[in-house]
Amino acid sequence: MATPSSSSKMNQIYIAVGALAVVGGLYWMQTKKDAATTNTAFTQGSKEGAAPQIKVVPEEIDKLTIKAKDKPEIVLEKKDGNWGMTAPTPGAKIQKSAVDDLLNGLKGLTFKDRIATGPQNYAAYELDDGKGIHVVANKAGAAVVDLWLGATKSRGQMARLGADAAGNIWTVSGISAWTFDKGPKDVRDKKVWDLSRDNVTAIELKDGKGTFSFAKNEAAAAAGDAGASDAGAGDAGPKAAWSGMSDGKPMVGLDAAKVDDLLSAFSLGGVLNADDFGDGKADTETGLASPDATVIVFKTKDGQQKITLGKTEGTKRYARKDGDATTYLLAEGPSGWADVGADKFVPPAPAATGDAGADAAPDAAKPATPAPPAPKK
Repeated sequence: MATPSSSSKMNQIYIAVGALAVVGGLYWMQTKKDAATTNTAFTQGSKEGAAPQIKVVPEEIDKLTIKAKDKPEIVLEKKDGNWGMTAPTPGAKIQKSAVDDLLNGLKGLTFKDRIATGPQNYAAYELDDGKGIHVVANKAGAAVVDLWLGATKSRGQMARLGADAAGNIWTVSGISAWTFDKGPKDVRDKKVWDLSRDNVTAIELKDGKGTFSFAKNEAAAAAGDAGASDAGAGDAGPKAAWSGMSDGKPMVGLDAAKVDDLLSAFSLGGVLNADDFGDGKADTETGLASPDATVIVFKTKDGQQKITLGKTEGTKRYARKDGDATTYLLAEGPSGWADVGADKFVPPAPAATGDAGADAAPDAAKPATPAPPAPKK
């Protein structure tokens, strides 16, 4: 016969087994629910208006379409594991980090409260064309999420689903319209080239005002590097010296610091980035085919980088790198080195007479003071 102590132990075992079965059942039901809402197209909720349940797995998305307000539509697709642009500029290189930000921005999407119903309310919450941001993420040809993001009100971020015929407007969390307020240039790779200034040995510049070439004095560069080790923390030491030629003749009085400025404009931080792009512009509009366009070649120890500068658009200037059909718009810094002429590199000579001569000149021009009259006898 079982003792009271053994009976109590058996009861405890039965209770533990039962609790484990309940927990296991709940886990199985939740897993099944998650699987049903992971990267699947949204189906309108129950008649009671339950909030939509959408779960996005960034790694499984293979197409993104974004139309932000009045900006051009962006279409990005993943092929063979790599993301590229389909529209508006097919084949354009894009920043992987920008795509990661967009995909991760969908990961936390959670629908909260229904605020209003009907297309007549879209404008009030900036969920209409021209004001709203339309984001569609696809997996294997099917829309995982078709989402409109609008204004941020006191109750939070406003949103609606594009596939919702009823036009329900919801508050959402875990997502921000700001993340998706992008134009094509915001996701494209703006890098023109990598260029280490220490690796540059010579520079050639040709524009409508002449042909100029500059050679780095490696001995002076080495001396400058040695001096830098003895300088203070904020002193980089003397810069590398340059020699220059203008239309085949030596440039007397060359300001080597100006050549360093030219190099810095195209290699700041070891890279040249564009500010925007000139997609769709003909060479006649950009001036890149003009014989007077500025051509700059940076010769390095292992090759060269060559770029052509054309016409301006505001403070920016059209540019094209040798071997790359992309038309870039460069910022004001590098743009300022087009059509510069020799005066950019050689400061004006000082006045021959000097300051003393300039001060003496007015006195020399004064008429002589007449002698006083002789006294009367």
